[in-house]
Amino acid sequence: MFDGVDLEDSWVLGWHFNSGQNQLVFDLEVSLRQEHKYYDTPLSGEYTCYKYGCLIFDDVTNIHNLLPMDAVKPTVDPEGSVDYGNIEGLRHVSDDIYKFGSDFGEHFREVSVKCGAVRLEIKISAL
Repeated sequence: MFDGVDLEDSWVLGWHFNSGQNQLVFDLEVSLRQEHKYYDTPLSGEYTCYKYGCLIFDDVTNIHNLLPMDAVKPTVDPEGSVDYGNIEGLRHVSDDIYKFGSDFGEHFREVSVKCGAVRLEIKISAL
């Protein structure tokens, strides 16, 4: 869906709903491929370039099957970093509905978001 980005290799760091702007925002460590304009040489010990970014669903009118972040137990790796897994198979299924899979919570679930648009913002500085 986004050129030069591998969402399934990106890590969800958190999410929130911005009611003032009707936005669902996922904070991510975004996995960039070499063809992405912000791609840099991977850091030592990493096989690809990661940058902070946000996946933003604009003009949201309905969210189905997404648990509140405080109801989901994060994963903590041996180095102490925390994440909530990945966004899998993000797709535009109709004029205003996007769906994706996630393992937010105890079981894999398919999340559906009814919204006007979805976009990805990459922060240019490295992690």
